[in-house]
Amino acid sequence: MGLTPQQFRGQWAGQTVWVLGSGATVNYLPPGFLDGRNVVAVNYSGLKAGVRQFVTVSNHHDDAQAVAEARPNLLVVTTEVEQVPEQDRSGVPATAPNILRVPSIEQPYAGFSTEHHWPTDPELFTVGPTSAHLALRWAWYVGAAHIVLVGIDCGYLDGTSRVDGYPANPDGSPGVTLPGLWESTLRDIAGRLRADGVGVVSLNPFVSLALEGHVFSA
Repeated sequence: MGLTPQQFRGQWAGQTVWVLGSGATVNYLPPGFLDGRNVVAVNYSGLKAGVRQFVTVSNHHDDAQAVAEARPNLLVVTTEVEQVPEQDRSGVPATAPNILRVPSIEQPYAGFSTEHHWPTDPELFTVGPTSAHLALRWAWYVGAAHIVLVGIDCGYLDGTSRVDGYPANPDGSPGVTLPGLWESTLRDIAGRLRADGVGVVSLNPFVSLALEGHVFSA
């Protein structure tokens, strides 16, 4: 019998969950910073950041399969039906034994809003314009009291949008494609989580919001 979502519901109840993205700020985390924490990694971010233990969440079946094969001892979460644009759908099915495929809403892309797309059924998962939004729903599902976003930059740091060594997008571009849409959706989901009593904050890896001389742009 395969994995089921119910095996993990409330797994980290009352704890802090760290949602790790692929933004360039991840390059500035101290080595081992996320070791021993409850980490939900978006797509390849757990691999690229060298985290020892993490749950991967991805909208993409090919990415989910690749991470599952690279780390067969770790859980990978994706949707039953791949919720990405038709031209980006995978030729690779997500079938590794450590992959959990969850039921989800249909992907609303730019039309996403929590008012219409945050399911009342806790067993139905939200999918937004980026896998980070599914990762946030997973953090909520496992019972997070607080969520710390790490590397969910939605923009460019010194002109770079991704952690070193991150794979290119399906269209061949190396970085974020719709930072404004991703950021507005992120705000929407954070507001919904906060209304549920979940604290949502983002980690600045520098000593202040002055970013130690780095330049951030959207």
